[in-house]
Amino acid sequence: MGDARRPVGFRSFWVERARRAAERRRRVYGLVEPQALRRILDGPGRLPGFLTSLWLPLYVLVGSPRQLARLLWWTLTDRDTPARRRRIERLASELGKRLGPGCRILVDYLERRIYSRDVARVPRALEKTLHRTTPLLVVQPSSEKDVQAVLAFAALERLPVYPRGISSSPFGGAVPTTNGIAIDLSAMLEILEIDADRRLARVRPGARWADLASRLERVGLGPRTTPTSRFSTVGGWASTGGLGLGGFSGGHLSEAIAAARVALPTGEILSLAQGDDRLADFIGTEGQLGIFTELTLRVRELAKIDAPHLLYVDGVAEAFELVERLDRDGHGPMHVAYYDRERLAEEDLTLADRTGRDLRVFEDRDAILVVFDDAQAQARFLVSELGAGSRANGTAAHVLWSERYFPLKAQRLGPSLLASEVVMARRQVPRFVRRARRLARRFGTMLAIEVLVCRTTGADREPCVVMATFRCSSVHRWDYLLRLVLVQLLTRLAVRLGGSPYGFGIWNSPFLGRSAPRRRRMVRRKLEYDPLVILNPAKALGTRMRLGLSRVLFFGPVFRLGLFVLWALSPVLGSLARIIQPPRAPRWRVPDPAEEGGFRLVSETSVRCTFCGSCISTCPAYRLTRDELVTGRAKLRLAEAVIRGEELSAREAASPFQCLQCGLCEEVCQTRLPLRQTYAVIERWLADRHGYPKETVAAFVDLAQKHRARFMDAFGLLQPEWPGGEETK
Repeated sequence: MGDARRPVGFRSFWVERARRAAERRRRVYGLVEPQALRRILDGPGRLPGFLTSLWLPLYVLVGSPRQLARLLWWTLTDRDTPARRRRIERLASELGKRLGPGCRILVDYLERRIYSRDVARVPRALEKTLHRTTPLLVVQPSSEKDVQAVLAFAALERLPVYPRGISSSPFGGAVPTTNGIAIDLSAMLEILEIDADRRLARVRPGARWADLASRLERVGLGPRTTPTSRFSTVGGWASTGGLGLGGFSGGHLSEAIAAARVALPTGEILSLAQGDDRLADFIGTEGQLGIFTELTLRVRELAKIDAPHLLYVDGVAEAFELVERLDRDGHGPMHVAYYDRERLAEEDLTLADRTGRDLRVFEDRDAILVVFDDAQAQARFLVSELGAGSRANGTAAHVLWSERYFPLKAQRLGPSLLASEVVMARRQVPRFVRRARRLARRFGTMLAIEVLVCRTTGADREPCVVMATFRCSSVHRWDYLLRLVLVQLLTRLAVRLGGSPYGFGIWNSPFLGRSAPRRRRMVRRKLEYDPLVILNPAKALGTRMRLGLSRVLFFGPVFRLGLFVLWALSPVLGSLARIIQPPRAPRWRVPDPAEEGGFRLVSETSVRCTFCGSCISTCPAYRLTRDELVTGRAKLRLAEAVIRGEELSAREAASPFQCLQCGLCEEVCQTRLPLRQTYAVIERWLADRHGYPKETVAAFVDLAQKHRARFMDAFGLLQPEWPGGEETK
């Protein structure tokens, strides 16, 4: 008998191949086949046979141009595809079996996107070209065992892990670089023990400094030193910073850490005490070697007084001569800071914006703020030659000291704020300030400079944290990009004077250099503690990077050469920046909620959000739900997604309605944003698009009713009785 199989024609062969390719691209990437192909697959088609014969193989091999463009865009924007969604669901299911009942795993796209940035607004084109910043999973552990389980699972799956607190740093230390798992430690916020007799405080890594100070105050104690971000986490500051308020007497935070427990990627838990050389490996290394799961801090007796004094000086050189005399004469202030005249003028502007009155509190001069916490030390200072010198009125000194926890408030006027934060020896600060001002003038920018003067017991006994900030607008992309160049050039200037970045993260890591002894030691420790390189990779100590472009750009010699070229071109770049610099209003006129359907209010409020996380720490709804979408900064991020027309899941659209409207977020907001008015507009938008989530609101009301005592204890809020059912709307 002859062969019964009929030969497959050329066209039939490619039609079948195209059908399979279309199915695969739909299943893997979520791409819908072009209409022309659908007509061919469903019937004889209308295209001439010759053109069909050419087009079908092209589609099978490379796809349609429109599909290729869409896939490229999705790749650049780090969007979920169906295949990735299936992978995420599998990972979440398998990891969930290993975690305790109090641990949350976040999988919704927008909620994960919140964890793709910190305080800095990096242009999306730059961010996405170099890194994949959207984590596959976000895990909120509730215990040390949960942290161990996440690390063990990540090692098994070869997934990177990115530790994160409130993420109030602007340099990318907590930002993912290759997707992976973001582990949100801010939910581990317990203050475990206060030992008043031994003056020790034992806390979880997510404990907030404001909460710790409040608990300590009840027993007559206080922290030795604190960050300027009052609502940042203890573990976060130990991992990234350590030099802050009260540093002139309190020194570096590392001197106050009596003990710590650290989870390693190998599964081991290290129990470290002060004096153990290994403890220093984890302080200031941004979670690249291990994750703090518990810290024990040495605290001090609560200050008897809180007395600030402002000394006016004629320039930065005189200011630091005065600081040397303060130190040499043994006056013993608790806190010392330098403010240049631009920084003081900025304080006047923000005060005028707040009060609506054009009052000048500060003179048009540089100044030194000196704060005493001991009455005898203050008395000796006041009768000394320094204390009898040029002092401002008490109002000016108290305004500066009372505003110490709001360093980003000028962003309200900005509407954006950029900063270079560096650490350098005290003797180099005047030279840096003079050169930085000249460099900034090339870009038509006036720097506002503040310097925290600290003392430590380490090799560098007189480190200073120099913060050079300037206002700009992230809405004007090219102008903003040129201002980012200025930030890098300012950091380069500081490094050439012997300084270093205050926090390296992603963007400052090339400045650390490959020959630094401490870095070489850290690399050795990295290979010992994290042999699979899963903790915070593609940063200062990591080796994994996305694409060759990132590896090339952040390679030390290439990066330094690029900065040299930018510095050489700075007169040209500066002239361009001055030409395209947008006009800036002296004050922000808050738009009416009814104006343009609330669009202006939401968009202008969103761009002024510093993303500092203060609203998270004070939000009662977040304490109940641990869902960041109920907080101010996440609602504004969600509103940006709505404006861009992005799709939201049902849960993402419902979460923002879980709000008590208590206003605590407005009280702590650095830029004093009109959050409650903005929330009303966002809720109206969501209700119009997705409907009012009655079940979600009713469940939240029930949860709040069950925890009425917690509101009073944690926030001092006397929660009223809430009606149920339809009346909750």
